Amino acid sequence: MEEDSEQIRVCFILAPSVNDASLEVPSEPIAVPANIRRRGLSAIINHLLDRKVIPEDDESKSDEEDSDDEKLPAIPFDFLVKNKLLRISVEAAARAEGLSLEEAVEIRYFPAIGAPHTDGDSKALPDWISTLSSSIDSENKGVLYAGSYDGTIRVYSPAQTMTKELLSLNAHTGPIKSLSIQESGLKDTELIATGSMDQTVVTHAYNKAQNKLSLQAIYEGGHSSSVESVALHHDKSNSSSLLASGEWTGGLSIWKVPQSDYSDLDFSGKEKMKKRRVESKDGGKTNVNNESSNSLPIKIAPKASWKAHISNVSALCWSHSVSSSPNHLMSASWDYSLKVWDIEKEDCLLTLNGSRVISSMDRCSNSDVVATGHPDCTVRLWDMRTGKGEVGSTVSDRTLKTSHKSWVSSVQWSPIEPHVLASNSHDGTIKMWDIRSTLPLHTVRAHPKGEKALCLEFAGNNLYSGGTDCKIHKFTLPN
Repeated sequence: MEEDSEQIRVCFILAPSVNDASLEVPSEPIAVPANIRRRGLSAIINHLLDRKVIPEDDESKSDEEDSDDEKLPAIPFDFLVKNKLLRISVEAAARAEGLSLEEAVEIRYFPAIGAPHTDGDSKALPDWISTLSSSIDSENKGVLYAGSYDGTIRVYSPAQTMTKELLSLNAHTGPIKSLSIQESGLKDTELIATGSMDQTVVTHAYNKAQNKLSLQAIYEGGHSSSVESVALHHDKSNSSSLLASGEWTGGLSIWKVPQSDYSDLDFSGKEKMKKRRVESKDGGKTNVNNESSNSLPIKIAPKASWKAHISNVSALCWSHSVSSSPNHLMSASWDYSLKVWDIEKEDCLLTLNGSRVISSMDRCSNSDVVATGHPDCTVRLWDMRTGKGEVGSTVSDRTLKTSHKSWVSSVQWSPIEPHVLASNSHDGTIKMWDIRSTLPLHTVRAHPKGEKALCLEFAGNNLYSGGTDCKIHKFTLPN
């Protein structure tokens, strides 16, 4: 460092989200070069932590660098200035945020998110993989569900290699376009809803202990075109479940999922003899007496149906604020709009109009901020809160920088980090984003060139991508 180079005072604060106190450094102001950037700051933090310092170039080690051999390995860090990721010099960032250089610039730091690395593929399936969902947690427990164009649901375990399939079941006569899961409330049993181009919605129960799927109910009378989106919602206050489904022509249907203790399902595709009650549209209940173990499954009529959009309902998400707004549903469409619905009143509470078709949507794990993907290769962010005194709007005046080279197929928020999301695209890549910057963190090729990524699932520290190469590709984020 040249002695006459301009300097700036900074103080380092460990980000509150970091629980490792061993990474904390003194917060007293220190002088650093004004043009220092993220890599230089990371070297300073590692030096203060008495760790190895990441070399700036490939030159041979000096004697002083040789002494680093017994130190702990260097950690790459990221930095925030006024809650924005540092991607320019410290001085430029401080001036951009209107901070006075007469005082020390506060910089928050945290370990950087590493690039996801490939961790195996599934065997080639008979047809395209169109949708993925999972119950996998941060401890890598749970299962991954895949829906494909051959109408089949497949189940995978993250504890095993992606080459081994636990179970498959033909669920539809047409391609599966959407899939949603939730806990059933019973140990080892999950509920899976699927929508298909055959214009039907069905729910299956998956028993993890027995590794078996059983058809629970068929939902009829709500759709006259391909079912492009489904979303399950469990209300813990009354142990009931609702299912929302959207179709190609803009229709939206709400269904009451039949309550069951699943004791009447033998998880072999048959049902035991038991009296059933079918929910009708007006809320009435009809008793149906099953006379044999081969009797037909429950058939459910919609609780409500209405025209929500003028084009394809490409995605549905239930509101995060279930305590204050348990009946609020968010929908995205090819008609360029995002909407929030009160499903009890069938009333639209909020409409946000964009300038492009919305091909995908996902809600943040801890708020009603949503990310959307678009055919113009862009990921956009929106604030869909509708509480008292809150007005929905785009989160910022800018979208994430256009980085994909083709149609964005899917966006998925991290279930662990509320600022982090991933996207994949017809260009065959996955991109990792931190919404505090408009630039992607990492880009990895998920599918061979010429093949399209169609769906994505962010599960714990794993990413799963499916597409036209008929394989599920697994990626793992470094700890």
